Amino acid sequence: MLGCMSEDNEAAKTSQSTDKSQEWTGPEPITTSNEPATHFEMMIRAAQNDPALNGQVIGSLMNSEVYFLSREEVSGETTNAQPMLLQNAAGEPVIALFTHVARIPGAYIDVAPYGVQVLGGTVVRSLVDTGLVINPGHELCLEIDAAGVQRICDEFNLDGSLKKPTE
Repeated sequence: MLGCMSEDNEAAKTSQSTDKSQEWTGPEPITTSNEPATHFEMMIRAAQNDPALNGQVIGSLMNSEVYFLSREEVSGETTNAQPMLLQNAAGEPVIALFTHVARIPGAYIDVAPYGVQVLGGTVVRSLVDTGLVINPGHELCLEIDAAGVQRICDEFNLDGSLKKPTE
């Protein structure tokens, strides 16, 4: 479930509504280090070294603020945001999410200049037949294919806790 992917770019539709949109202008945000900048990034790094922590990474994803990029401004009235969509190595669609604005490559901002901050669990719950990739192309990268996203929806609550098994 962990990995990184290629960076083919196209538009995608989602039924998610958000209200934190801003246009990024000026120089590309630069990070001088591959060290984790957020708790979620610390969890990604830990799971890269110990796959037994994958469940904790998913719980952290569900509770973390992440960013996606859009070609159009997204406001509170927007009912159909169109986040930047990439293709993974298998050619399947994945939504690009970022843990911190410093992780967003300038080339992506050139294509989709509006950043939207949203709870990771909201993104996961809104995806249908689409995977996601956190920090594409970065050392602190996490890719979850569409089947993995569906498993997360089946096994985790919106708050990141495990659902109780049905008996």
